[in-house]
Amino acid sequence: MGCDGGSIPKRDELVKQKQKRAKVDQKILNRVQWFSCALSKKELVAPVVACGLGKLYNRDAVLEFLLDRSAYGDGDMICKHIKSLKDVVTLQLEPNPSFSESHSPSLTNHDQEPVARYVCPITMKEMNGKHRFVYLDTCGCVLSEQAMKEIPSKACIKCTKPFKSHNVIVLNPKAEELEAMEQALTEKQARILAEKKEKKKAKANKKEARNMNSADSDMLDSSTVSKRKLDEATDPSKHKKQHITERTLPEPQSQRSLSSTHSLTAAVAAKVAEQMAINANRQKSSAIQSLYSNRRTTKENFMNR
Repeated sequence: MGCDGGSIPKRDELVKQKQKRAKVDQKILNRVQWFSCALSKKELVAPVVACGLGKLYNRDAVLEFLLDRSAYGDGDMICKHIKSLKDVVTLQLEPNPSFSESHSPSLTNHDQEPVARYVCPITMKEMNGKHRFVYLDTCGCVLSEQAMKEIPSKACIKCTKPFKSHNVIVLNPKAEELEAMEQALTEKQARILAEKKEKKKAKANKKEARNMNSADSDMLDSSTVSKRKLDEATDPSKHKKQHITERTLPEPQSQRSLSSTHSLTAAVAAKVAEQMAINANRQKSSAIQSLYSNRRTTKENFMNR
């Protein structure tokens, strides 16, 4: 039976076993997540943006993706939740004083420890994957989780802008945290959409109410005019009385002052004319006045007999 070239099979060849998950080198994973864009796989260079799932992107890559969603082959799998620039937040990153271009991280050289471009402005810890970092979607400031715990506050430690607990987003979360963040992001997007619908509905109702008010005022004016015309047709005397009343209304102050000036000028002119007539009568001779006088002289002579 031996020496026939046969072999003895092993157990793992005869029995199917559960495949083990391939282990990923954490150092390589950190370099990919913290030093390169999740979309273009290029080095992270400001301006850097982050989505609601805590992934880091170059802003230029996101713009290219929004303009052409087929620009990157796996773009729809990585950031399918990004529909516009409103879905990402521009990060306010603190530069690392000890960083230089010569220390630029290399994704291929795993022997060299890279120096992070950015640090926490409070603890000065580097963003290299060894420490947990968060960002605030209200202002975009990036802080280490340790700084947030050591200095509890309801306002940003860096820019003092207020925030709430749901505004704190973990950068590059763990796999077990990602599912909860996806659910929170879905709820947030639904809430924002509902708020937009409410604002749009309120704006439409306000516009409709404004149009109704203007229509009511126009109807009121037209009804007033029609009622006046009907009154004039049924009772002309009422219309005449109204015109008389309008004519007998007191004149404005300017017209009253003008009429009083005219009356004063006429009185002065009449008085001057009267005085001139008196002066003219005085200038007549007594002889001529006697000819036209009706009085008789008492003394008679041969001239007037």
